[in-house]
Parts: sequence; C-alpha cells; structure tokens
Amino acid sequence: MLPAPAQADDEAAETDPLAVSIDQLDTVSLDGRTKGRITVSGKVANTTEDEWNGVKIYPFIGDTPMTTSKELAEAADLPADALVGERIVSEGTYATIPDLAPGETYSWSLTVPRKLLHITEPGVYWFGVHALGATTPTTADGRARTFLPLVKEPNKRAKAEKVSLVMPLRRSVVYNADGSVNYLPGWTRDLSAGGRLFRMLETGSEMPELTWAIDPALIDAVRNLAEGNPARNLAPTDEGGEEPEESGSQSASPSASALVPSPSTGPDTDAEEALDEEAQAAQKAATVWLGRLEDALAGHDLLALPYADPDLSALATTDPDLLATAREHTAEALARLGIKATSAVAPPTGYLDRAAVNLLEPGAVNLVSDRMFRGTAPVIADLDGHQMIVTSSGAARGGPGPNDPIDAISVRQRLVAEAALLRGSGKPLVAVLPDGWHPPQTPASFVGPWKKAAWISSSTLTEAIAGHKATSITTNKLRYPRREMKAEISADRIGTANELIDAGTMLQRVLTHNDEISSDIVSEALTTTSYSARKGDTDSAANALSEVSAQLSSITVAVPPKVILSSMKGGEFQVTLSNELDEPVTVRLDAITDESLRVATSEPVQLDANSKASFNLAASMDDTGTHTALIVVTDTKGNPLGAHASVPIRPSQVSGVIWWFVGTGCALLFAAIAVRLTRRIMKAKKARTSGAA
Repeated sequence: MLPAPAQADDEAAETDPLAVSIDQLDTVSLDGRTKGRITVSGKVANTTEDEWNGVKIYPFIGDTPMTTSKELAEAADLPADALVGERIVSEGTYATIPDLAPGETYSWSLTVPRKLLHITEPGVYWFGVHALGATTPTTADGRARTFLPLVKEPNKRAKAEKVSLVMPLRRSVVYNADGSVNYLPGWTRDLSAGGRLFRMLETGSEMPELTWAIDPALIDAVRNLAEGNPARNLAPTDEGGEEPEESGSQSASPSASALVPSPSTGPDTDAEEALDEEAQAAQKAATVWLGRLEDALAGHDLLALPYADPDLSALATTDPDLLATAREHTAEALARLGIKATSAVAPPTGYLDRAAVNLLEPGAVNLVSDRMFRGTAPVIADLDGHQMIVTSSGAARGGPGPNDPIDAISVRQRLVAEAALLRGSGKPLVAVLPDGWHPPQTPASFVGPWKKAAWISSSTLTEAIAGHKATSITTNKLRYPRREMKAEISADRIGTANELIDAGTMLQRVLTHNDEISSDIVSEALTTTSYSARKGDTDSAANALSEVSAQLSSITVAVPPKVILSSMKGGEFQVTLSNELDEPVTVRLDAITDESLRVATSEPVQLDANSKASFNLAASMDDTGTHTALIVVTDTKGNPLGAHASVPIRPSQVSGVIWWFVGTGCALLFAAIAVRLTRRIMKAKKARTSGAA
C-alpha cells in the first residue's frame, strides 16, 4: 500500500483534540540498509469532552533530508500542523486504539519495517506519528514529531563523531525567611522515584562518558530536607565536635556518608517526631536521593559551578567580589562533601557579556553557546587569554512541537541529529543538556539505542576537544542580546544579598558558640542571585534580612531616664543589657555623643541565653550643659546591631561660684570666731588686772 500524505489541517487548532507523545524509540538513527524494523511507542490522551472512537496511530516519515544545523533549527520552529512527511498506512504498521472516554489516556506501540521508509540519502529526516479518529480519516487529530538521522557506514570507527554531553545538576533553590527550604511538595515530587531529579541520576549513571556540572547549592538544599528541613540554627556548633579528618586524596565521587546527613548532624528525635507530613515526605525522598547520588557521580568527570549558579554577567558588572564569594563557597561545600571537581561556568542561556568573560578563571572549564559568537563559532574561543569551550545551541533547544521540545526523546533525537550533521567535519559536538529537560522514565530505553550507535563516540570534554587549538577572537565577535541584559538580576537584589551576608557575619560574631551561621546565610543569599532567580521569588533575601535583623535587634540596652554626674570631671551611670535570644551572645556597648560629652565604651560582654546584666559606664563633660548620649549595642568589632537607647547627661548644679561663696563664708566665720576669742581673752586679762589692784 502506498503512503498517504501527512495532510495538514486547513485551520490549525490551538490544541489537538488528541494529545500524542513519543516516549520510546528503539533506534537513534538509520543506516543505508533496508533490513530491520523500527519500534516506537507512546501515549494518546483524549483532551475533549467527547468520546473518541476508532482512533488509529499511523507513523510518518519525511522524504527530504535536512543537511545543515540551520535547517534543523528552522524545522524545529515549524507549526505543528505543517506538512512534513508521508503517512505510512500499510497494514500492520499502525496501532488501533480502543474507544477513548473524555480525559482518558492509552499507551500505544507500533513497528515499522525499514523497507517502508523509502529513504536512502544521508541527512536528518522528519519522523513521527499521527492520530486519526474514525470521523477524520485523512486529517490528523493529534501528532508527535521528532528527528531521525540516516547515517552511511555507521560502523566505520574512523568516521565516528565525538559527542560530549554535560548534564547540569542544578535547580531553583528558594529559602524561607527562617532559613528553611521553600515549597516542599515540589522538592518531594522532583526527588522521589519518577521525579525529574531522580530520573536525572538514573539516566546519568547509565550514560557513557557523561560530564556532570554540579551546583553545590542543590546538594545542600537536599541535605537540609534530609535533616527535616530545620530553620536557621543558632545553637552552639563548637561543643564536643571533632575536627574532620583531612583527606589526602579526594576521589572524584563522594562517599555516601558525606552526602547523607548522619543522625548526629540531623534533628534530634523529638524534632523528627514533630515533623509534619510535608517535611516527612521531603525528608524521605531527599535521603533516598542522596544515597543514589554517589553511584550516579561515580566514574564520571565532575564540574563545579559557582555556588547557586549566580548570574555571572550581573555580578561581573555590579559586584565581582560576590562572584568570588560564590566560587569560594563552592570550594568549601565540595570539600565538606568529599567531592573533587573542576571549577566551571555554564550559563543556562549560554551567554556571557564582556565583563563576565574577563572574570573567567584560568584553568577552569568555561562552557558557552555558539549563539554567543557572530559568524561561525570555533570549537574553543580565546578572548585575551580567557578560553571558552563552545557548545551546541541547537542541541540544547530540543525537538520540534507540538510535543514538549525538551522531553527525553526530543532531546536525544535533536542531539543525534546535530551530531550526524557534524560527522566528517572534524568538529566535535559538545552539548549542555537544557535546564528543565525531562529525563526518560526508563533510562535503558533512552541510553540503550545511544550505546548501540557505533558512529557516536561518547567522549569526555577533554577527549572531545583534543587536537583543537583555541581560536583567538576579538570583542566584536561576541554577541550579548538585549533580552539578556534586561533579564539580569538587578543591582538592588544583589545589594540586598550583600546586606544579608553582612548581617549573617554580624550574627555569627555575636553568637558566642556558633561558627557556622554566617556560612549558612551566605548560602541563602547567593541563591537569590542565581540564574533561576531571574524570574523567581524577589523577596526571599529581603525577608531573610528582616528575620536576621530582628534577631540582632533582640539584644537590647536599657538606660536611666537621666544621668546627673557629681562633677564635670567624671562619674558613672548604670546600664542594663538584655539578651532575648535562646543562645549566649558576646556584645559591646558604644556611645555616640557630641564633643562636650565623653562616654567610655565597654569591653566585650558575654550574656547567657535569655538573660540580663547591669554594669556602669564612665562619663565626663567639658561644660555644665545637658547633653545626650546614644548608647548602641554592637558586635565585638563595633558594628551596630540595631538596638540603642538615648540618655540625657548633665553635671550637678553646684558650680565653682557657689563653692567660692561657701569658701568665703567659711573664712568670714572663722575670722569672726577668731575676733570673738581674741576679745574674750583680752577681757579676761583686764579682769585679772583689776582684781590684783
């Protein structure tokens, strides 16, 4: 039976009444032979409110090969109802679907003999399926499409195309104001069996020569969930703890004991029992996921992204020091987890501006998109000594609609299509898998056909670029679209992140026995500068800053209503410090005064949890007026914590003039006494003389 045209609708509907997906395809490519068969399977769903009867799923194949990456890109953008190939209607090649009730989904599978495809020229062809109902025998009511390369001499190793895949292990991480991880249901879904992050580990562990690009912020967030998602912890961290043993030789893969929190580092038993259902579900999923992470990373090359995968161009322009902080934080996190990885950057959009390029680290792996360059992109670009490995933007875009362009089959087939078109060019295919892509439900069905394709040489990044020298480029070769500039994290949000980091530093300095809270808050702050935060939550840093500021301000000082010094030369007055935190703190008191008043600052004062302490401050004055002192609570380096109190101070009203009058009066008194005594003595002498006569 001859193929029938894959007819397009006269007027394309916004949504097909039958939603069709391709979930498995048992080959990644065809060769020049006509033997064998192809098996494809997926699902069909009735999206209408009517029952559908007599539905059949027919395969179709394009008849004209695409031979350039540009043609692939244009094809991927074609509307879903475009005429792209011939429907195969031979008996036995289609799948018959039982009656579909409204909302019902049915799994289908069909097999197509290779000889019915009628294609012989190398290149990339359209391939897919159409769903037709009994009432529409010539017009597709649902469709799914992908790309299928035809490769000549696939077993010739000399012509094998080097393909290096990088799988980013990153996700949006948002913290609540109290430091706990936000939106647990989403995390539980992604981490549980069948979830996206879970399937990434399963697929990555099966893929040959895969390179992982790890954001430690993701692992830290999952560890927090495995600990029961506690709020920010101000409790002592320097009691009874042994220093971790130095590891002389870190393996490329971590140990499970380092990844999965031990009972001693997690919540206590009482807290664990108090977890709500959401936290318990997230804790269980996170613990299982962390246990599988070790196996997934083992044997693969590992790249380490700056902590929280920050917006590189935004930080390069606004605050390069914060980018340095993110890199340092990654090094600390990976050392703590026992993971050895090479420093790297891999912006999700593939773009860096000139300022960000200037901040690339020597020796790091810097992955950028070919869209970043005008004209033909090199394999390795060098701009003033900053080297960048160029990745395929086409492979990162995934497949054509109407199905999800980044579902598993769409991504895989776009990868092999791009690789097939590079075969024989001498250029490798380096591809960063798109963020948010949907790994397969069954990794074997995804990875198996890939491994069987002898013409694909799965390679590490080092192997893929071996033999290729860096091409020197100039600034005018770079592209940085306006949409990228508009999308960057704002300077205000970066400023708030820095304020939060500063507040965290003060909080750690104040807490007598906690030397980890600052690092925890740096982690939280950096997540608000992430690429994933470009369109995400904009208030998390501000909310956390308010929370930490309130904790700092809960250490207060009380002063008398007024202070009267005994003299201008000096005196003391009493103040009371109060600690409303549940942990001991160490603070100081400072005084802000005018030039005529001096109040001595205090030495560091230690306060127990929820306690008060009173002590005296010395003061002196240069005049007799009333002056105000602002008594401020600070950390041990003199940085104000927020709490303060004002007190008016003046000397006693007994002035020098009064003392002169007092002195003069005393002198007159003593003189009068002397005069009276003298008169009495003289009078007594006269009386004795008169008696003798």
